[in-house]
Amino acid sequence: MLPQFNEDMLKLLADVHISMPWRFLPQYLEMILHYRMNLEIGFDANQLDAVPRTEMNAVASKLQKRGCRITLHGPFWDLSPGSVDSLIRKISKLRLDQFMRIFEIFRPIQVVCHTGYDPRHHGGHRQIWLDHSMGTWEDLVRQAEKLGIPLLLENVWEHDPLLHQEIFRRIPSACFGFCLDVGHQNCFSKTSLDQWIEALSDFLMEMHLHDNDGTRDAHLPIGQGNIDFVTLFRVLEKAGKKPLLTLEPHRKEHLVETLAGLTQVLGKNR
Repeated sequence: MLPQFNEDMLKLLADVHISMPWRFLPQYLEMILHYRMNLEIGFDANQLDAVPRTEMNAVASKLQKRGCRITLHGPFWDLSPGSVDSLIRKISKLRLDQFMRIFEIFRPIQVVCHTGYDPRHHGGHRQIWLDHSMGTWEDLVRQAEKLGIPLLLENVWEHDPLLHQEIFRRIPSACFGFCLDVGHQNCFSKTSLDQWIEALSDFLMEMHLHDNDGTRDAHLPIGQGNIDFVTLFRVLEKAGKKPLLTLEPHRKEHLVETLAGLTQVLGKNR
């Protein structure tokens, strides 16, 4: 049974993207095509190895014919582009190169990757990690420039925006930008949301929207945690920023609640 959306939700649905791991696409494809949903399709490493290109082409064709806009999210589990272990750096680069090879199939607006930096493990050799990672990012950005598809780095475990600032400073490119995950910022960062936006507003091209209470990455519908989304959008409006918005509900029923919550937030900013 398809979920039901009111008129305001349908208008919003036409503008935002919905996070959709590849493994769930068959389950939700009817709903996606019916509502012409724009997607951020996520791939893990095993799928890049195992999913036939013919299958990817078939799904991409259905989405494109229906007019669904597409962004992509790259693999991230266990990848560490700045690792002190050269073999881990090589496999991290290999996986991200694999990811870039499917761009021609899906023709995404832009793509999102994680930095792979975790201060719990890499904080003691942060500068070494950063320096080691630059070769990967430089090569991926050059590939992105040739394709005309922006590559965005998302915040996850980072305590502050300094790592992203340094990476973007060292590789200036119109095809290299920032994806602000407000849920990750709320539960993992030690720096305020305002500071993240101020530090990286020049690079901000996308936001991942979901809620939590600050204790864990719960991916709750907007309005069911303690993130101040009303102030967030006021700050963005004041800065003249209109990043692409991707909603990240982790349960089907949360999609309706997330759209309802975001509709309410945006209504308060009119």
